Amino acid sequence: MPDINNGNERSFIRQLLAGKKVLIVDDDDDYAEAMDEVFSLQNCQVTRILDPIYGIQHALSEKYDLFVIDKNMPRLNGLEFAQKIKQHKPDAKIILITAYPNDESRQQSLEIGISYYLPKPFRKNDLLEIASFLML
Repeated sequence: MPDINNGNERSFIRQLLAGKKVLIVDDDDDYAEAMDEVFSLQNCQVTRILDPIYGIQHALSEKYDLFVIDKNMPRLNGLEFAQKIKQHKPDAKIILITAYPNDESRQQSLEIGISYYLPKPFRKNDLLEIASFLML
């Protein structure tokens, strides 16, 4: 992946992400807020939702360029969430984040069509590089 510490790479990433609509669904408000800030600094239009039930309703009624979904949430986990999105929006770009990565959920994410499976903790640069790559 490109080194976004390089000024040209940062500019390229900002160009790819500027104006993109991003939906973040994570029941951990601190993580959601941090990701919101990362994308907002790239001039993205960010919607942050803590409740996955409300999040799926919002995801299906609005148009987003990118979904960043936590895997472990109450009432509706990230895999179920992604599956519902993919049923209605098969071309959706989804990054699934998880603090508990394992081979089974990684395989399920591939079967659902999740764009990227990202274990926590991750660097903000990793998230930006992945998101910008998905916008190409």
